[in-house]
Amino acid sequence: MALRAFDGGRLHVVAGAFYSGEVLEPGADWRLLVTDRFLGAFGPSTTVSTMSTLWRIAADETLGLDALIAAIPARGVSAVDSYAIAALGRTTTFVVRGGGCADVSVGGRVRRVDARGSEPWYVAELTGVERFALGPLQRSPGDLAQRPQDLPIDGGVVFGPWLGWAVDSQTPPRSAPTPVQPAAVPEFDPHDTNVLGDLGRRAASLRRHRGEPPATAPTPETETAAAFRLGDRPPERVDAPVYVGRQPRSPRITGGVLPRLVRVDSPSREVSATHIELRPTHQGLVLTDLESTNGTVVRQPGTGVRRLESGESLPVVPGTLIDIGDGNVIEILAYR
Repeated sequence: MALRAFDGGRLHVVAGAFYSGEVLEPGADWRLLVTDRFLGAFGPSTTVSTMSTLWRIAADETLGLDALIAAIPARGVSAVDSYAIAALGRTTTFVVRGGGCADVSVGGRVRRVDARGSEPWYVAELTGVERFALGPLQRSPGDLAQRPQDLPIDGGVVFGPWLGWAVDSQTPPRSAPTPVQPAAVPEFDPHDTNVLGDLGRRAASLRRHRGEPPATAPTPETETAAAFRLGDRPPERVDAPVYVGRQPRSPRITGGVLPRLVRVDSPSREVSATHIELRPTHQGLVLTDLESTNGTVVRQPGTGVRRLESGESLPVVPGTLIDIGDGNVIEILAYR
């Protein structure tokens, strides 16, 4: 299966990227994208036009992960309902949707990051990543080792069943291919899945879009139609990142938008100093537990109650109730 790059720009080199050369039935191949910063596997329905756009964005060093996600069609005939993306860096950020997943080895243990029905996507931010595989949920989560028959890829777009990456992979010379010895398959723990980070918080360190308006101009984030109410306090619109806690502090100020700090009483200290973040994004409102001590309890309409663990993120909709402890309950409202 030959490399298929969609423009004449230079290819970015990713030592350690490889994919399966297995031939699937017509229409079953995923579209696999590789640059030096991003790797992605996109479902079989993804159009060539969409892949061309994503390739150009991923290869443009002035654009970041938020630009790549924003360019993926979510509606209409060109909608991409399944994908898995990895953004490489000091930490590796995984974004998955629909039937896409990422199987990730950290410390010899394989974790599966999947969407679990979340909309519009699910995101995890992990450190110490040793290897990973991007592709459909049907892929065996314990099989991350590069096999002799797998094909290295320096950069571009190919079709195949899944895309792999390993920090210690060696790309065989093209003039004299040598077999790759399969590495030991890491242990897979089916209960250790979906270790989450926050795409909104992660986006604070991403490069600004080319042609983006000045920081003082309105942005899609400041126009998100969402609001919240804390207990009996008056409702407040979420037009900037909101940090809630006993003594909240903002991790950073980005994009020229000043964050809002909301202090709550916590006599028993169940609430952490900076407990949660509410961040408006292009896709909606995202709640993040900021590595709180006691976690965050969330009740979403129609989905029951769940507890967010330390560092976990979740898109939230109007009607959601967020309990951070000591009787402090936040209600997400539709902004009018």
